[in-house]
Amino acid sequence: MLALVAAGLGITPATGAAAPADDTARYLGTWNYDLPAGATGTADLSIGPIMLHFPQIGTVTFSPGADGVILGHTDQGCTWRFRNVGDALELASTDQYCFNSYIGSGYNIDRWRVQVDRDTERETLHANSYQLGVTLPFQLTDARRTRAAAATRAETLQNFSGSWQFDPAASGFTNREQVNVATLAPGVGLPVPIPASSTVDYRPGEGDSIVARTDDGCEWVLEAHGSTAELAGGAQTCATPTGPLTRSLWAIASDGLRQVTIMAGTRQDGDAFLLTDGALVPR
Repeated sequence: MLALVAAGLGITPATGAAAPADDTARYLGTWNYDLPAGATGTADLSIGPIMLHFPQIGTVTFSPGADGVILGHTDQGCTWRFRNVGDALELASTDQYCFNSYIGSGYNIDRWRVQVDRDTERETLHANSYQLGVTLPFQLTDARRTRAAAATRAETLQNFSGSWQFDPAASGFTNREQVNVATLAPGVGLPVPIPASSTVDYRPGEGDSIVARTDDGCEWVLEAHGSTAELAGGAQTCATPTGPLTRSLWAIASDGLRQVTIMAGTRQDGDAFLLTDGALVPR
């Protein structure tokens, strides 16, 4: 299964960056992708004559850089360089590249346009994924985000409350491939598809966090704002009777009625796993 998680160029923001001009201040801060509904907010990945659809979830944080550049740092740990073109942000160059270590492949984004109206953001994106020597183009034609700070703590907790389970029928999700099918990468041999089936119980944590308890008895801390929760503080490990279980990536988008998720990590047997399109419903 091919993964699609937007990422960026790994650079460190320059120190002593100048304060942004007034017309760029509206972009600054953290933005969540809105929960995908149908084709909106999904990324279309072209593989030859086949078009696959993956939900695009996660955050981007815009901050001022040097020489008028705006830096867009994604939840994948990478940063893209933008410039203000008057009514939008656009990439400062078309050759920016990121290697996504979670899925073992790189991306070049050659077009990314961002427009903001108060707490609402719209964007279009075109990029190329490099998989096993093959270039696969993908695009977001009309993606939407909401400013993370626009939501209250109560609204966030309402989105992430109670007990959830992976939806066996993936009801309500159409035109997507491999929903709730993870890829297992054993130490030797070819990747193996495995179904994702478990439960998750959420409770409030300290500060802006929530705690997710999975049915293997593990508890995971996620930073949650509005519709989006992401693994807090990098990789987390849970000690189980059969060995350590690690999650290096976990992002969830929720509206209180349905959730989509991506995750990556290592099982107790040492095999790496990746889920790029998970769908959950309340129990």
